[in-house]
Amino acid sequence: MRPRGSSPLAFGVFGVLAMTFAAVVVVAGLAGGEEAEIPANPDTGPVATRTTVPTPAEGAQVSPPSFRPPQKLNLGSMGGPAIRLAARSDAAAGRGAAARRNMGVDLRYMRRSDTTARLKRNPLYGTGLMRPTACRAPRPSTRPGDMLGYLNAVTGCLDRAWAGKFSQAGAVFLAPRRVYWTRPGRGPCGTYPASGAAAYYCPSNRGMYIGLTHLIQQSGRIDPAQNHVPYLSVLSHEYGHHVQSMSGIGSAWWWEVSDKSKAAQDAHSRRSELQAQCFAGAFIRTVRIPLGVTAARWQAVLEMEYSRGDDQNGLGKRDHGNGDHFAGWLHQGWKYARIAYCNTWSVPASYVS
Repeated sequence: MRPRGSSPLAFGVFGVLAMTFAAVVVVAGLAGGEEAEIPANPDTGPVATRTTVPTPAEGAQVSPPSFRPPQKLNLGSMGGPAIRLAARSDAAAGRGAAARRNMGVDLRYMRRSDTTARLKRNPLYGTGLMRPTACRAPRPSTRPGDMLGYLNAVTGCLDRAWAGKFSQAGAVFLAPRRVYWTRPGRGPCGTYPASGAAAYYCPSNRGMYIGLTHLIQQSGRIDPAQNHVPYLSVLSHEYGHHVQSMSGIGSAWWWEVSDKSKAAQDAHSRRSELQAQCFAGAFIRTVRIPLGVTAARWQAVLEMEYSRGDDQNGLGKRDHGNGDHFAGWLHQGWKYARIAYCNTWSVPASYVS
């Protein structure tokens, strides 16, 4: 199947983030452009995926991330080759962004030969630090109306933060559609809720699907009035998949492995999910003061994310990353808030296992 003309395509890739021990579901999809060949869609059933792995500060020693609750967080840092990769990505992408600025490049367009560059040298990596974001949100509770007000307010903050990053990269950005539901339904990517999942992203219509009550049920019924950060993390992760979709990353990774083995697809899925985790952590860092993300609340979220790792949740899948990495990449984004340090496509496989 080939795209007609030069219109971007976005078939069934969607990320699903489940809380507690549920899997983050992602069904791959792609976006094509002129002269791009579109592989057949993958199975439409949800596929588990997870993410993590911190990237270092300059001069740090290379070491895999590590997180062992209930000890205090001590993820270490990754330096050496990872630092050099981030630095090169930052500089090279920055030069490219300067050339494209004000041109409004739509990164969803690509040829098949562009996929590796879109993953490893994406213009977003050259946009540097995520700056603090002004963000006000009402206190959520278990009442659907309160949760809706909270999700809408924080989504507005995400819209502004990521629109700024795409503007820096000289790229087109469209905000996602908000499908925050109270009753089950069906969308372009299938029915919702997805089994065992609190939320998912559907690139076919740029929709973020989150059940206002279902989200709490799938999150161990954590009282959002006491700790809203788990819900902030879910929302920011799904938004991370939207960022991947708009930047061409979501399409590129599936394009690269659509005709390959399940093991190869799982390996790319882990990199995708872990990058979404890192994007989420970077954003949460920017709103930690106005939204009251305390050290204790953040630690609780990291412990929860650790329990969702492929080696912790008992689902028998390897598409999200182990507990160390699923918690670690989230903290990676939080610690550095630098987009180039979320480049999971250039780090060794041992950092996204």
